[in-house]
Amino acid sequence: MGIIKYSKNPILTKEDVPFKVNSIFNPGAIKYKDKYLLMCRVEMPNGRSSFVKAISNDGYNFDVDSKPTLTPADHNDHYEYVEWGIEDPRITKIEDKYYLTYTGYSKYMPLVMLAETKDFETFNLLGPITEPSNKDCALFPEKINGFYWKIDRPNAELRHDIWISCSPDLLHWGNYKILMEPLNGTWENDKIGSSSQPIKTQEGWLMLYHGVRGFGVSSLYKIGVVLLDLEKPWIVKSRTKEPILSPELDYERIGDVQNVVFSCGWIDAPDGSVKIYYSGADTNICLAETTIEYLLSVCK
Repeated sequence: MGIIKYSKNPILTKEDVPFKVNSIFNPGAIKYKDKYLLMCRVEMPNGRSSFVKAISNDGYNFDVDSKPTLTPADHNDHYEYVEWGIEDPRITKIEDKYYLTYTGYSKYMPLVMLAETKDFETFNLLGPITEPSNKDCALFPEKINGFYWKIDRPNAELRHDIWISCSPDLLHWGNYKILMEPLNGTWENDKIGSSSQPIKTQEGWLMLYHGVRGFGVSSLYKIGVVLLDLEKPWIVKSRTKEPILSPELDYERIGDVQNVVFSCGWIDAPDGSVKIYYSGADTNICLAETTIEYLLSVCK
Protein backbone atom coordinates (compact mmCIF):
# COMPACT_ATOMS: atom_id res chain seq x y z
CA MET A 1 0.00 0.00 0.00
CA GLY A 2 2.77 2.40 0.84
CA ILE A 3 1.91 5.78 2.34
CA ILE A 4 -1.09 7.58 0.87
CA LYS A 5 -1.67 11.23 1.71
CA TYR A 6 -5.39 11.98 1.93
CA SER A 7 -6.58 13.73 -1.23
CA LYS A 8 -8.58 16.30 0.76
CA ASN A 9 -5.71 17.41 3.00
CA PRO A 10 -5.51 19.43 5.11
CA ILE A 11 -8.41 18.04 7.15
CA LEU A 12 -8.31 20.89 9.69
CA THR A 13 -7.19 24.52 9.43
CA LYS A 14 -7.74 27.52 11.67
CA GLU A 15 -10.94 28.25 9.73
CA ASP A 16 -12.40 25.06 11.25
CA VAL A 17 -11.85 26.29 14.81
CA PRO A 18 -14.93 28.03 16.30
CA PHE A 19 -12.80 30.51 18.27
CA LYS A 20 -9.96 32.77 17.18
CA VAL A 21 -6.57 31.07 16.81
CA ASN A 22 -3.42 31.65 14.79
CA SER A 23 -3.11 27.98 13.83
CA ILE A 24 -4.10 24.39 14.66
CA PHE A 25 -1.50 21.60 14.44
CA ASN A 26 0.42 18.68 16.02
CA PRO A 27 -2.45 16.59 17.43
CA GLY A 28 -2.26 13.55 19.65
CA ALA A 29 -4.62 10.84 18.35
CA ILE A 30 -6.60 8.00 19.96
CA LYS A 31 -9.78 5.97 19.53
CA TYR A 32 -12.32 6.92 22.24
CA LYS A 33 -15.82 5.44 22.48
CA ASP A 34 -15.52 4.18 18.88
CA LYS A 35 -14.77 7.69 17.66
CA TYR A 36 -11.56 9.25 16.42
CA LEU A 37 -10.28 11.83 18.88
CA LEU A 38 -7.59 14.39 18.19
CA MET A 39 -6.16 16.56 20.94
CA CYS A 40 -4.92 19.45 18.85
CA ARG A 41 -2.47 22.17 19.66
CA VAL A 42 -3.87 25.62 18.93
CA GLU A 43 -1.72 28.72 18.99
CA MET A 44 -3.84 31.44 20.54
CA PRO A 45 -3.73 35.08 19.34
CA ASN A 46 -1.24 35.92 22.10
CA GLY A 47 1.22 33.38 20.64
CA ARG A 48 0.87 30.82 23.46
CA SER A 49 -0.58 27.37 22.86
CA SER A 50 -3.47 25.44 24.40
CA PHE A 51 -5.23 22.18 23.46
CA VAL A 52 -8.62 21.70 21.82
CA LYS A 53 -10.45 18.43 21.16
CA ALA A 54 -11.70 17.37 17.73
CA ILE A 55 -14.00 14.36 17.21
CA SER A 56 -14.85 12.31 14.12
CA ASN A 57 -16.98 9.27 13.31
CA ASP A 58 -14.92 8.29 10.26
CA GLY A 59 -11.41 9.63 10.88
CA TYR A 60 -11.65 12.14 8.03
CA ASN A 61 -14.29 14.73 8.98
CA PHE A 62 -13.71 16.34 12.37
CA ASP A 63 -15.71 18.73 14.53
CA VAL A 64 -13.63 21.00 16.75
CA ASP A 65 -14.89 21.93 20.22
CA SER A 66 -16.24 25.43 20.76
CA LYS A 67 -13.60 26.31 23.36
CA PRO A 68 -10.13 25.09 24.42
CA THR A 69 -10.10 21.75 26.26
CA LEU A 70 -6.96 22.35 28.32
CA THR A 71 -5.07 25.61 28.82
CA PRO A 72 -2.00 26.75 30.76
CA ALA A 73 -4.32 28.53 33.22
CA ASP A 74 -5.90 25.16 34.12
CA HIS A 75 -2.61 23.96 35.59
CA ASN A 76 -2.90 25.65 38.99
CA ASP A 77 0.04 24.35 41.09
CA HIS A 78 2.09 23.64 37.94
CA TYR A 79 1.33 26.91 36.13
CA GLU A 80 4.87 28.26 36.40
CA TYR A 81 6.11 25.42 34.14
CA VAL A 82 3.48 25.98 31.42
CA GLU A 83 3.03 29.76 31.55
CA TRP A 84 4.22 30.19 27.96
CA GLY A 85 2.09 27.36 26.59
CA ILE A 86 1.35 23.64 26.38
CA GLU A 87 2.41 21.89 23.19
CA ASP A 88 2.44 18.71 21.12
CA PRO A 89 0.49 16.08 23.11
CA ARG A 90 0.89 12.33 22.71
CA ILE A 91 -1.98 10.17 24.02
CA THR A 92 -1.66 6.63 25.38
CA LYS A 93 -4.41 4.45 26.81
CA ILE A 94 -3.23 2.35 29.77
CA GLU A 95 -5.93 0.08 31.21
CA ASP A 96 -9.01 2.32 31.69
CA LYS A 97 -7.28 5.71 31.64
CA TYR A 98 -5.87 7.97 28.94
CA TYR A 99 -2.55 9.68 29.56
CA LEU A 100 -1.33 12.84 27.86
CA THR A 101 2.38 13.58 27.71
CA TYR A 102 3.09 17.06 26.39
CA THR A 103 5.55 19.91 26.48
CA GLY A 104 5.17 22.59 29.11
CA TYR A 105 6.92 25.77 28.08
CA SER A 106 8.02 28.64 30.33
CA LYS A 107 11.05 30.72 31.24
CA TYR A 108 12.45 27.47 32.66
CA MET A 109 12.59 26.00 29.10
CA PRO A 110 10.58 22.99 27.84
CA LEU A 111 9.86 19.97 30.02
CA VAL A 112 7.45 17.02 29.87
CA MET A 113 4.07 17.28 31.62
CA LEU A 114 1.76 14.34 32.41
CA ALA A 115 -2.04 14.42 32.71
CA GLU A 116 -4.59 11.63 33.03
CA THR A 117 -8.26 11.54 32.06
CA LYS A 118 -11.13 9.11 31.55
CA ASP A 119 -13.41 11.37 29.51
CA PHE A 120 -11.27 14.11 27.89
CA GLU A 121 -13.38 16.64 29.79
CA THR A 122 -11.72 16.68 33.21
CA PHE A 123 -8.00 16.12 33.70
CA ASN A 124 -5.86 15.11 36.66
CA LEU A 125 -2.71 17.14 36.11
CA LEU A 126 0.17 15.11 37.53
CA GLY A 127 2.85 17.68 36.76
CA PRO A 128 6.37 17.48 35.32
CA ILE A 129 7.91 14.05 34.78
CA THR A 130 11.23 15.38 33.48
CA GLU A 131 13.52 18.27 34.21
CA PRO A 132 14.19 20.78 31.44
CA SER A 133 15.15 20.71 28.73
CA ASN A 134 13.08 17.78 27.43
CA LYS A 135 10.19 17.10 25.05
CA ASP A 136 8.77 14.60 22.50
CA CYS A 137 7.61 12.16 25.18
CA ALA A 138 5.47 9.06 24.56
CA LEU A 139 4.30 6.33 26.94
CA PHE A 140 4.03 2.63 26.12
CA PRO A 141 0.42 1.35 26.41
CA GLU A 142 1.19 -1.44 28.89
CA LYS A 143 3.70 -2.43 31.53
CA ILE A 144 6.78 -4.34 30.37
CA ASN A 145 8.64 -6.44 32.94
CA GLY A 146 6.47 -4.87 35.65
CA PHE A 147 7.29 -1.25 34.78
CA TYR A 148 5.82 1.61 32.80
CA TRP A 149 8.09 2.92 30.04
CA LYS A 150 8.50 6.29 28.39
CA ILE A 151 10.49 7.65 25.49
CA ASP A 152 11.63 11.28 25.40
CA ARG A 153 14.22 13.60 23.90
CA PRO A 154 16.41 15.56 26.32
CA ASN A 155 18.60 18.33 24.97
CA ALA A 156 22.15 17.89 26.21
CA GLU A 157 24.32 20.71 24.87
CA LEU A 158 24.66 19.74 21.19
CA ARG A 159 23.06 16.29 21.61
CA HIS A 160 19.47 15.61 20.51
CA ASP A 161 19.07 11.86 21.07
CA ILE A 162 16.07 9.72 22.01
CA TRP A 163 16.18 8.13 25.48
CA ILE A 164 14.07 5.51 27.24
CA SER A 165 13.34 5.09 30.95
CA CYS A 166 10.99 3.17 33.25
CA SER A 167 8.83 3.81 36.30
CA PRO A 168 6.85 1.87 38.92
CA ASP A 169 4.09 4.52 39.07
CA LEU A 170 4.37 6.89 36.04
CA LEU A 171 5.73 9.63 38.31
CA HIS A 172 9.19 8.48 39.43
CA TRP A 173 11.48 7.62 36.52
CA GLY A 174 14.88 5.96 36.28
CA ASN A 175 16.98 3.29 34.57
CA TYR A 176 17.72 5.76 31.76
CA LYS A 177 19.13 4.34 28.55
CA ILE A 178 20.08 5.87 25.22
CA LEU A 179 17.71 4.51 22.59
CA MET A 180 18.55 6.20 19.28
CA GLU A 181 20.85 8.90 17.98
CA PRO A 182 20.67 10.87 14.73
CA LEU A 183 22.47 9.29 11.80
CA ASN A 184 25.14 11.70 10.58
CA GLY A 185 24.92 12.91 7.02
CA THR A 186 21.31 11.77 6.51
CA TRP A 187 17.79 13.23 6.60
CA GLU A 188 17.91 13.05 10.43
CA ASN A 189 21.37 14.57 10.83
CA ASP A 190 20.57 17.33 13.33
CA LYS A 191 18.05 15.84 15.79
CA ILE A 192 15.39 13.17 16.27
CA GLY A 193 12.39 12.71 18.55
CA SER A 194 9.36 10.47 19.02
CA SER A 195 6.30 11.21 16.87
CA SER A 196 3.72 8.78 18.26
CA GLN A 197 2.75 6.45 21.04
CA PRO A 198 4.20 2.96 20.36
CA ILE A 199 1.93 0.32 18.76
CA LYS A 200 2.37 -3.34 19.71
CA THR A 201 2.86 -5.78 16.84
CA GLN A 202 3.93 -9.42 16.71
CA GLU A 203 7.40 -8.32 15.63
CA GLY A 204 7.92 -5.54 18.16
CA TRP A 205 6.87 -2.05 19.18
CA LEU A 206 6.39 0.27 16.21
CA MET A 207 6.89 4.00 16.71
CA LEU A 208 7.01 7.00 14.42
CA TYR A 209 9.88 9.41 14.92
CA HIS A 210 10.87 12.69 13.32
CA GLY A 211 14.23 13.65 11.94
CA VAL A 212 15.55 17.13 11.26
CA ARG A 213 18.26 18.30 8.91
CA GLY A 214 19.48 21.83 8.37
CA PHE A 215 18.70 23.19 4.92
CA GLY A 216 20.12 26.61 4.11
CA VAL A 217 18.92 28.98 6.83
CA SER A 218 16.03 26.68 7.83
CA SER A 219 15.40 22.99 8.59
CA LEU A 220 13.60 20.07 6.96
CA TYR A 221 11.36 17.96 9.23
CA LYS A 222 10.54 14.42 8.04
CA ILE A 223 9.07 11.27 9.61
CA GLY A 224 10.47 7.74 9.88
CA VAL A 225 9.63 4.50 11.71
CA VAL A 226 11.50 2.43 14.29
CA LEU A 227 10.86 -1.11 15.58
CA LEU A 228 11.71 -1.86 19.22
CA ASP A 229 12.00 -5.23 20.95
CA LEU A 230 8.80 -6.35 22.70
CA GLU A 231 10.38 -7.49 25.97
CA LYS A 232 13.46 -5.25 25.93
CA PRO A 233 12.14 -1.99 24.44
CA TRP A 234 15.54 -0.30 24.80
CA ILE A 235 16.75 -2.51 21.94
CA VAL A 236 16.24 -1.12 18.42
CA LYS A 237 15.54 -4.05 16.10
CA SER A 238 15.40 -1.92 12.95
CA ARG A 239 14.61 1.56 11.66
CA THR A 240 13.88 3.18 8.34
CA LYS A 241 16.84 4.31 6.29
CA GLU A 242 14.65 6.82 4.45
CA PRO A 243 11.72 8.93 5.68
CA ILE A 244 8.18 7.68 5.08
CA LEU A 245 6.70 11.20 5.07
CA SER A 246 8.38 14.33 3.74
CA PRO A 247 7.22 17.90 3.05
CA GLU A 248 6.38 17.88 -0.65
CA LEU A 249 3.09 19.72 -1.16
CA ASP A 250 2.29 23.40 -0.69
CA TYR A 251 0.35 22.83 2.54
CA GLU A 252 3.44 21.09 3.99
CA ARG A 253 6.02 23.55 2.69
CA ILE A 254 4.36 26.94 3.20
CA GLY A 255 3.16 28.09 6.60
CA ASP A 256 4.35 29.31 9.99
CA VAL A 257 7.40 27.03 9.84
CA GLN A 258 8.46 26.11 6.30
CA ASN A 259 9.12 22.55 5.09
CA VAL A 260 7.74 20.58 8.04
CA VAL A 261 5.76 17.38 8.41
CA PHE A 262 5.34 16.58 12.10
CA SER A 263 3.22 13.96 13.85
CA CYS A 264 2.25 13.40 17.48
CA GLY A 265 -0.11 10.46 16.97
CA TRP A 266 -1.64 7.70 14.90
CA ILE A 267 -4.56 5.29 15.16
CA ASP A 268 -4.42 1.64 14.09
CA ALA A 269 -7.42 -0.56 13.28
CA PRO A 270 -8.00 -4.31 13.77
CA ASP A 271 -7.56 -4.87 10.00
CA GLY A 272 -3.98 -3.57 10.19
CA SER A 273 -4.66 -0.19 8.62
CA VAL A 274 -3.17 2.92 10.19
CA LYS A 275 -4.15 6.58 10.08
CA ILE A 276 -1.24 8.94 10.70
CA TYR A 277 -2.29 12.43 11.75
CA TYR A 278 0.36 15.02 11.01
CA SER A 279 0.80 18.73 10.47
CA GLY A 280 2.15 20.63 7.51
CA ALA A 281 4.33 23.67 8.13
CA ASP A 282 3.05 24.01 11.74
CA THR A 283 -0.16 25.43 10.27
CA ASN A 284 -2.75 22.66 9.74
CA ILE A 285 -3.68 19.03 10.38
CA CYS A 286 -3.38 16.38 7.67
CA LEU A 287 -3.90 12.64 7.27
CA ALA A 288 -1.80 9.89 5.70
CA GLU A 289 -2.90 6.25 5.51
CA THR A 290 -0.84 3.07 5.50
CA THR A 291 -0.70 -0.41 7.07
CA ILE A 292 1.24 -2.07 9.87
CA GLU A 293 2.53 -4.55 7.31
CA TYR A 294 4.00 -1.79 5.16
CA LEU A 295 5.58 -0.01 8.11
CA LEU A 296 7.22 -3.26 9.28
CA SER A 297 8.52 -3.85 5.77
CA VAL A 298 10.20 -0.43 5.48
CA CYS A 299 11.84 -0.92 8.88
CA LYS A 300 13.56 -4.00 7.52
